[in-house]
Amino acid sequence: MSKNNKRIKSSKIKIEKPCTNCFQPQYFKFNFSFINYEEDFEDRDKIQLYQRLKELSSEPYIIVSNWGKEKGFENVKVEIKKQIDPNFFDGHREFDGKYTILRLYPNNNPTKGRIIGKLINKIFYIFFIDAKGKLYSH
Repeated sequence: MSKNNKRIKSSKIKIEKPCTNCFQPQYFKFNFSFINYEEDFEDRDKIQLYQRLKELSSEPYIIVSNWGKEKGFENVKVEIKKQIDPNFFDGHREFDGKYTILRLYPNNNPTKGRIIGKLINKIFYIFFIDAKGKLYSH
């Protein structure tokens, strides 16, 4: 009986850690599951949103990450006037308080519109489409 106890104690159980970097896409991916639109989201803004997402997802991530914030993205801690969809946190995703911001119109022309979300493992989770630039101070 004591031999069996020794055998159990000496056996090592491997506990595997969950893979955190298994999915490594080469291009930006967009997740629309948690998106909120402003009421004044006009047709021209919808067309621009499509064009921006197409532009960003057609270039490799390494290229887009080297673009300036006027054309690419920036990670900043800002106070947003709305709350993130609570379902975002159900998938064990963490939010460190920094948003990833994309300009809807590069160089803020004709508006200061923003696509606000969080970039995790090259997947951009879109939270808000702020077509008029009203959700935070610029």
